[in-house]
Amino acid sequence: MDYIEVTFTCASPVTAELLMVDLDALPVESVTSEGLVVKAYIEANQYQPLSLSDLPMAASVGSLTWTTAEIAHQNWNAEWESHFPPLTIGQDVLVRAPFHDLPDPMDFRHVIQMVPKMAFGTGHHPTTYLMMEAVLEGEASGLLAGTRILDMGCGTGILAVLALKAGAHAAVGIEIDPFAAENAQEIAEIHGLQDRLAIWAGDAQLLAAGAVAEGPYDIVYANINRNILLADMEHYASVSRPGATLYLSGFYAADVPVLLECAKRCGYQSQGEAAKDGWMRLTLVYQPHDQTTHH
Repeated sequence: MDYIEVTFTCASPVTAELLMVDLDALPVESVTSEGLVVKAYIEANQYQPLSLSDLPMAASVGSLTWTTAEIAHQNWNAEWESHFPPLTIGQDVLVRAPFHDLPDPMDFRHVIQMVPKMAFGTGHHPTTYLMMEAVLEGEASGLLAGTRILDMGCGTGILAVLALKAGAHAAVGIEIDPFAAENAQEIAEIHGLQDRLAIWAGDAQLLAAGAVAEGPYDIVYANINRNILLADMEHYASVSRPGATLYLSGFYAADVPVLLECAKRCGYQSQGEAAKDGWMRLTLVYQPHDQTTHH
């Protein structure tokens, strides 16, 4: 299958981030970003020439230009390799692909192997990094040991894989992109975790419909975006046990107050926040209203 590579040059980081939102509405299979350059990959038979009207959010905040190129399917591995350096977090985590020789996996406590396919979630986005740090903190504190976890918007599943390696007992990942969900299933199998990690293609409606029966959950990770988090937080609460931890990311500091307000309505209390490159992570604990003490 051949692809069209669309290379966007953005006026500012805000333009680049809003472009990612615009691209969600288009038949894009994969996106890579580096600074102000964003590359989107669309199946050739799905591609229609783009105009600024296709990219309303990005176009509203700054200038945006792009070029296109055809990429034959057989060249995709080389293209993927050129855009995916290994990811490390201290000596704790290495996310690598089969073609990476360095760094040495033996130097890391947790090693996750990716599969070079057209899907999101190689771990390089600041929010993924923030969430992986949350997993490591849960491992260090003992919070993660023996838990049942839910990873919403799991992408290629690397966060759930890391959580299982770091002490969680079982995990469910839900991902709206069927290509990424298929990739996540394959990554689970590569790590021998297919019996402990169930991947579902869909969204939070799966929780509402009771289609995912592995709850209640001790920890929920949701790295998506502000609007989806606001819409779906009540669903996360509905499948969480009292005292469960919810980690949210995928938003900016300006989004924190409205998210905390929503969290409070859903029965969560804030336990702190973290930041990386302008992106935020919130840590919340679920304390259902009917179980709180009234004075």
